[in-house]
Amino acid sequence: MKPTAGFPLAVILALTVAVVPGWAVEPISVKTGHFDIAFEAESAFPSGWSLCAPNCGADAARTANFLDPRTATGFFRPVVPDDPDATRLLQQLRYSAELERGTGTFTVSFRSEPNPAGLALTQRYTFSNSDRKIQAAFELPDGAAIELTNGLAFIPEQLPGLASFYGGVRPIRMAGGEQRTLDIEEPEDAAFEMTAGEWSGIRNRFWTWVARPLDASIRVDIDEVATNQPRVVFAPGTTGGSLRMEIYAGPVEWSALNAAAPELTAMLFAALWDWLRTLCFALLILLGWLVQLVGSSGFAIILLSLSVKILMSPLTYVADRWQQDVNRIQSLLKPQLDEIKAKFKGEDAHERTLGVYREHGVHPLYTFKSLAGFLIQIPVFIAAFDMLGENFALDGTAFLWIEDLAKPDRWLGLPWAIPFFGAHLNLLPFLMTALTLLAAWSQRDASLSADLQQQQARRLYLMAGAFFVLLYTFPAGMVLYWTSSNLFHLIKVQALQIVARFRHNAAV
Repeated sequence: MKPTAGFPLAVILALTVAVVPGWAVEPISVKTGHFDIAFEAESAFPSGWSLCAPNCGADAARTANFLDPRTATGFFRPVVPDDPDATRLLQQLRYSAELERGTGTFTVSFRSEPNPAGLALTQRYTFSNSDRKIQAAFELPDGAAIELTNGLAFIPEQLPGLASFYGGVRPIRMAGGEQRTLDIEEPEDAAFEMTAGEWSGIRNRFWTWVARPLDASIRVDIDEVATNQPRVVFAPGTTGGSLRMEIYAGPVEWSALNAAAPELTAMLFAALWDWLRTLCFALLILLGWLVQLVGSSGFAIILLSLSVKILMSPLTYVADRWQQDVNRIQSLLKPQLDEIKAKFKGEDAHERTLGVYREHGVHPLYTFKSLAGFLIQIPVFIAAFDMLGENFALDGTAFLWIEDLAKPDRWLGLPWAIPFFGAHLNLLPFLMTALTLLAAWSQRDASLSADLQQQQARRLYLMAGAFFVLLYTFPAGMVLYWTSSNLFHLIKVQALQIVARFRHNAAV
C-alpha cells in the first residue's frame, strides 16, 4: 500500500479497530509509510519494529527488522536498573490504549493503573506519515528507565575475511557534529548525559535507531547483551520520572538523515577526516548522477571509475613523469652503486655512495618522488571505497551475475568454507588481479636495466597479490570499482604504447 498525502485509510481503520479504550487484549499494530510496529498486548511495548526505505509501499522497498517477535531477542521496555524484582513488576503492568488524531499526525497512548506495589507507567507515541521521526514520552516511576536492544534479525550477514567489519552492530553517540562508536570498557562511553542536539542509539552498516532529548537531558548507560547486541538504557536526566525523546529509525542514507536532522548526516563516512568525508560526498553525488544517466548502479560504478581516472589525469600525468625520472636516475646510478656495494663496506661505502649522488646532482631521497606520485592517489582510493562500502543504494542491488553489490560477488559456491576466504568463489577479485598483472607485464620501462625491470615487476606482483587478499571478501561494488580502474589503466598503457610505436615509425 503506497502512502498518500495524509495517512492511508487502511492504517486509520486498523487503528480504530485495534486501539480502543479499555484493557488491551490483542497486539496493536501501527503502520506508517516508514514503520511497522507491533505493540504487545500485555506489556504494550514494541515487540516487533520493521523499518522501510524508501517507504513501506514502494515496489522495491528494502526493510530491516530492528525488533523481531519471531526471535524474541530484542526489546524496547521499562526497567528499574539493579532491581530485578521492580523490573519484573513494571513489565507485568496492564494497559488501556487510546488513539488521538491530529493534523498530519496521530498519537497512540498506553496508560496503566497502579499495581499493588504502587507502580504505574504511561507511554505516548506520536507518529507522522510524512517523516521517520517518532516523538515518545514516558511517565516512569522513580528510578525507572527505558532499555533498548536490537534483535538478531538486525545483525547483518557476517562476511568472511577483512569484510567482517561490515557485520557489526554498534552503540553510537552523535555530538558536536561527529559520530562516535561507544566502547563499554571506557567509563565516559559506558555512561553519560545526553543534552539537546545530541543523539544516541544503535546502528549497523545501513540502518540505525537513535534518539535525542526533547527537553530535559537524558542519562544514557551502554552495556552489551551479546555480541552485536548492545544495550542502551535511557533514563530521565533530572529528578522525576518524565522522559521525552525524539526517535529516528531508518536507513543510514543522506537524504533520509538530512530530512530528519542535518546533524545525523555525520553518521556517513564517520571514520574519516572531514576533508576525506567531503571527497566521499562528492563521489556520492557523482555516482548518483551516473545512476540517473545509465539506470544501472553497476554500470554507474564502472563510469565512476572512468570519471575519476579522467579527473585525476593531470595528477597521474605528474606522477608518471616523476616515476620516469626515478627510473632514469636509477638506471644511471646503478652501475656505480653496484660497484661500491661489491667493493666497500660500512662508512666508506656510505661516503662513496653520497659522492655518486653529488656527482650527478641527485638527492639521496630521490626515490621518494615515485612514492609521492602513488600517495597522490590514495585519498581518492580511500574515499571511493568508503563511499561504496557505506552506500545504502547498493544494498540488495544486482548487476550481471552479482546478486548484491553490497556483498561479495559469489560467482560459485564451494563445497567447504576456506578460512578467511569464505565458502564462495568470487570472480571479480580474479579479474581485478589478472588486469593488474597484465598491466604490470605490459608497462615495462625499456630505459631500465634487466635487474631493475625485475625489481619493479616483483613490486607490482606483490602489490597485486596484496590487493587480491585485501579485497577478496569485500563487497562487489568496491571490487568492481577497482577492477574497472585496472581495466582503464591497462587500456591507457596499451594506447600509449601504440602512440609511441606510431611516432617511432613515423620518425624512421
